[in-house]
Amino acid sequence: MNKLSTSQNMKMQMIKRLVRKVFIILFILFSFVLIFIGKPDNIIISKTSGVVVDVMSPFVKVISYPIYMVGTFIKDVKNFRQVDAQNKELRDEVSKLKEQLNYLKQMEVENNSLKKLVNYTSNGINYLLSTKVVGASGSGFTHSFIIDAGARHGVKKYQGVLVDGYLVGQIYSVGKNYSRMLLITDALSKIPVQIERTRTRAFLIGNNTDYPNLAHFENQEPIQIGDVVVTSGMGGNLPSGIPIGIVGSISEESGIIVQPFINKSNIEYVKVLKTSHTEGIQNFINNNPLTE
Repeated sequence: MNKLSTSQNMKMQMIKRLVRKVFIILFILFSFVLIFIGKPDNIIISKTSGVVVDVMSPFVKVISYPIYMVGTFIKDVKNFRQVDAQNKELRDEVSKLKEQLNYLKQMEVENNSLKKLVNYTSNGINYLLSTKVVGASGSGFTHSFIIDAGARHGVKKYQGVLVDGYLVGQIYSVGKNYSRMLLITDALSKIPVQIERTRTRAFLIGNNTDYPNLAHFENQEPIQIGDVVVTSGMGGNLPSGIPIGIVGSISEESGIIVQPFINKSNIEYVKVLKTSHTEGIQNFINNNPLTE
């Protein structure tokens, strides 16, 4: 038994030595292979690399395409957010510009209205006061407005009130800072006028409608539809030649109806004609009485 055990031990030792030798030989061969593969100018490796590239390229393309698309999508999302932010800024800017444009349009309308309030001149003398309508009469039976000018501005009763060069009324009552203007359509209004074409004299009489009547004197040239009605200058309150309106209709029932050039609903800024010859005329009459 002892001899058998000794023989088996010897065989095992021999096998171990053989395995060690084989392992050492394989290790040496593997080292040479690594050195051989590591040479940069090795032809076999170059050919092998080319083959590997040719074989793997389609797979690489297939695998890299989704990655590329994901990257592109992320980039597009970022660009979209930037564009959306820029569009929002542009929309805000456009909104501000529209507000400024509307404001400028309002200013332009107001400036145009103010530009129309140029001073009316008679023989080169300034007689006009520009002001604004600040209120209405409050009565349904009168056609009158409150203007933002009074006695301290030189406003007096019976002075004419103009809009765009057309007569729209007269001063009816005067306060220190405000005055009431009576429109030519008011029933209390009675203005001496004449027909521009024929110089036919008449009176423009308000009737609390939008269209006053024309009462003309007899035995004068007939009045026609379309004739322009202007102030006659009689009485001394108003100068002659201020346009008022045109003859709109003539009938037995309604008489002669005048259509004013200015609609009362459009009256916002007015000009007070700061001149009156009434006092001068009255003084002349008083100082120069009729004598037989």
